[in-house]
Formats: sequence, C-alpha cells, structure tokens
Amino acid sequence: MMRGSLAALAILAAWPVAAEVVSEAPEAVSVTVYREGGAAAEDLWDGGPGEGLVLISETRTIELPAGESRLKFRGVADTMVARTAALDGLPAEVLERNQDYDLLSPGSLLDRSIGRTVRLVRTNPASGLQTEERAVVRSDVRGVVLDFGDGRIEALRCSGLPERLVFDELPPELADKPTFSVLARAPAAGRYKVRLSYLATGVSWAADYVAQIAPDGRTLDLSGWITLSNRTSATLRDAPTQVVAGNLSRDEDTVPVEVEAQGVTTDCWLPDAPVGIQQIPLPAPMASMRVEVEEVVVTGSFIARQSELGDYKLYTLPVPTTLAANQVKQIRFLDQTGVRFDRLYRFELDPEPDGDEPLHPSVLLRMKNLSADGLGVPLPQGNAAVMERVGGRMVFAGEDQVRDTAVGLPFEITFGQAQDVGLMPRVTKREDILKGGEEVGERLWIEAEVWNDKPVAVTVELNGPPTDAQTSVGSASRRYKLVGGRPVWTLSLAPGQRARLSWIVEIRNL
Repeated sequence: MMRGSLAALAILAAWPVAAEVVSEAPEAVSVTVYREGGAAAEDLWDGGPGEGLVLISETRTIELPAGESRLKFRGVADTMVARTAALDGLPAEVLERNQDYDLLSPGSLLDRSIGRTVRLVRTNPASGLQTEERAVVRSDVRGVVLDFGDGRIEALRCSGLPERLVFDELPPELADKPTFSVLARAPAAGRYKVRLSYLATGVSWAADYVAQIAPDGRTLDLSGWITLSNRTSATLRDAPTQVVAGNLSRDEDTVPVEVEAQGVTTDCWLPDAPVGIQQIPLPAPMASMRVEVEEVVVTGSFIARQSELGDYKLYTLPVPTTLAANQVKQIRFLDQTGVRFDRLYRFELDPEPDGDEPLHPSVLLRMKNLSADGLGVPLPQGNAAVMERVGGRMVFAGEDQVRDTAVGLPFEITFGQAQDVGLMPRVTKREDILKGGEEVGERLWIEAEVWNDKPVAVTVELNGPPTDAQTSVGSASRRYKLVGGRPVWTLSLAPGQRARLSWIVEIRNL
C-alpha cells in the first residue's frame, strides 16, 4: 500500500506544471455598442438602465512558452459574458477557459481568510490606547468568530470596544481586477499578438435630437447626438467605436443578473443578530458591484459615418474615443441645416365620439427623409426636442420619442397640443345593422365641426378610426386617403375659418 502511494506521488511530481503568463492590460481596444430596446438617452444621463450590450475586442501581446501554460488576461470588463469569448492569433490548443469572478470585497476577503491569521485591533475610547492581538478566523461574514489560540474564542465586536480587523496579505485566489484565463498547450515558444473579443453588458447608447425651427417657419436645423454610457469597471481607452441601431434578440446569458454587493453588517453577533465588522483596511481597491456615474463628457461636432450591417444600421464614430469606467459621453452624429417640414395639427378620432368636450389636436412637424428635403440619412430611434423662436429668443416648444426612420420614409416629431384649434364631433343618427333578422352591429352617422382660431392659416389632419373586421368607414362628405388602414382627412383652414364634415361608421359585433 505504501509503495502504491509513493508511486502515485512520483507520477504527480513528474507531471509538468503549467506556466503562468499574465497580460496586465490590452494595448488597443475597439468596441461596438448595441442599443438597449427601452433605453432613452435621459435614462443614461440619470444613471438608468445599464443592461446594454457591447462587443469588446482587445489586442494584447504575450510571451508564450512551449508546452502548457495558463494565460491570464487581467482587466477585462467585469460584466463579461465569458461564453462569448473568442481568442484569435494564439498558435496553441486551448484546453479550458475560466472567468474569475472572485473579486476583492469585504465579504470575499473574509470568506477566503477562514483558517488564516489576522490582527484584531481594539481601541479604548477613554484613553485612545490601542491593543493588538493575533487570531485565526474560524467563520465567515455570516458570523465572524475569532480563535486566539489560548482557549479564547470570541465573536467579533462583542467586547463593547471599537474593533477592526487587519489583513496582512491578500489571499492568492482573490483578484483586484476581473480576469479571464485560458489553459493552452503550445508546440513552441514565441511572442504573439492576440485578439480577445467578447460580449459584455453595462455599456449602452441612445440617440438625442434637437430641432431648431428657422424664423421662416418652413425649415429647421436638426442635430443628433449619440449618448454612450459605460457602467462597467473597464475603461475603454482610445477605442474605435461603432454603435448599432436595431433591436437585437437576446437570451438570459447576455442580460445581467441583479447582484447585491457583498458586504458585512455592524452589529455584535448574537443568536438572533448577524455578525459585524467595524472596519477592514483593504490591501487593494475594493471592487464595487453597483456604480454611480462619475463623469459626463460632451464632445465637439464630429459627424458619424453610417453603413449597413445586415438588417441593422451601423454608425462609426469619426475618431477613437475614450469611454471611462462609470462615464456618460455625448458625440454628435448628425448636423443637417435647412430641413424642410410641414407643421400639422392632428386629431385622433374614435369610432364612436362622445361629443361632450371639444377635441384639441397634437402639433407635429413632418419631414420627408430625403436628401432633396435636407435629410436623406437613416435616423435611429431617440428623443427629439423642438426649439422655436419667440420674440427673438429661442425657447423650448416640446419633445417627443421618434422611431427608427429609414431613408425615404416620413420623419415626424410630435411636440405639443394646440388649444386654439379644435374639433367637436357628435353622433347624429344610429341604426342597427341586421342580418337574417338578427342584430349584428350598429351604423353611426357622425358630424364634426373643426375651427382655427389662430392668426395664421393651419393644415389640419383628421385620423379616422382604424378599419378592420369590426369597424369600417362608409361614405363621407369629404374625400379621404387610407393611410395604414385609417381614413385620413386633410383640411386647410384660414385664420378664423370653420369647416364641417360628416361620415358613416359601421361597427359590427364579433
């Protein structure tokens, strides 16, 4: 039996130990940021959703020995989705991959210090005198118990004196930076430049627009800004940056899980109370699981380049940018002047209006996304603010969320409601619709009066009820167009003018 054990030990001793190769930081980084579906730029400024997705590509140079070695890539994003990692340029067989989540924090430090010796420092509040004893940690943050080796075993902070623990060294299995490692087997040693690419969460982007209406009331200047938000621990330095417009399909592995920060309480450990630690001087910066935006940066007027990425739109920023950890940054991607628009006053009509109160229209600016009209570029979804000149001063007129708009489609900004343009609809007649002697629906005769009390002429657009299997619009006193399955009437009203129109609606039972 002894000979077998010795033989096994001999085999283990002869087994080659993998060398350790550490890459402290990337030499170059490029990023492609994907938009989170519901995120608005306002959310990113306010520290809102951090569920965005980014593709990070890091270039690193490594000295690779022959045989097996463990390559550690330190400083990757702490929100890395490890299963998406790809390593190019490594002339070696990769045997395993690891993401080291065990970052330094008060809780992880205690967990990894069970069985290790620490120093307990106590302070006499009356004299200020400090005493220090060595003790072995016997349990973790859920109930810190210290063994002094002379028969005394105490729970932390039960002495009634201010106490703190001092750790003389960092447990080797804890890391102060997020690390991704691979076990590789290389046939020969060499110096290689490799690229590590992976998805990470916590980097988001959104779009903002500002429309400034010109004094002529017929054109506007439209500027667009890309807002980038980095809520990871990694600084993306001098990175060529692209953003992708379009809603991706994602699974649970690329959506971050809510993780509470590891910490400790501050009460004495009793049967019904948790243990506490008053102070832990950490030998390295503590990793934070929840972050606040530390810096906001707005760049100059750089215009992004747009290209196609399958069914998505890809915007490439003109110069590399540094997106620091916990930073929000804005970069201009659009600057169009002299964009022609129409100002419309739009009513949304119900199939059966009640006629009790007058309706007031939404005010919208409608543009054609064509180069001939001053646009002609794909416009990503975002928030649009409208500025209008009143009495020689530019004032805020309203804002709207606008949708993704391809070239050739109408681009609309709805930004308010007009009180001096109105409409009063009413039902003048009702009639049952019969089939085989049974009532199958109802037919309504509707009249409406629309007026303009503004000192200028206006264009009014009345959107009738959607037509479907249940609702249809019959004869009307004015011609209309079907737009998206809805009848749309367009009227031009001079200052002080009133107009009437009527139509028939049939509502069938389903």
